[in-house]
Amino acid sequence: MRRPHWRKMSWAILIWSALMAIWIISAIASANPARNCVRHAAGNLHTCEAFSTAGTGIAVVVLAILWFVGFLFLSAIWLMTKPKTRLCPVCGEKVRKGQTACPSCHYDFAAAASGRQPLPG
Repeated sequence: MRRPHWRKMSWAILIWSALMAIWIISAIASANPARNCVRHAAGNLHTCEAFSTAGTGIAVVVLAILWFVGFLFLSAIWLMTKPKTRLCPVCGEKVRKGQTACPSCHYDFAAAASGRQPLPG
């Protein structure tokens, strides 16, 4: 099976999102107010469990904000590092943007865009 030809920053965004999702899910799954409040007396047990649950909620919100900020940062880098080439639909060679013809097979991008030259099919 071939791996998709994604840019490195696409993989970085995907890995960042996966790691953050795992971190948030594990934070929610490991929240156990009853275990955290074992040492408290019966009167303070309910208060301790409420604060433990609130603490878990705050942690999840902070992680979600961190995820979003990191995603925006990586997305900005992804946008700034766009490739300056395009693939020729005939031969698959990389052609610099701005060139109107492929140097290998002489495919005319301008004619194809105007509809004069059909795309290979």
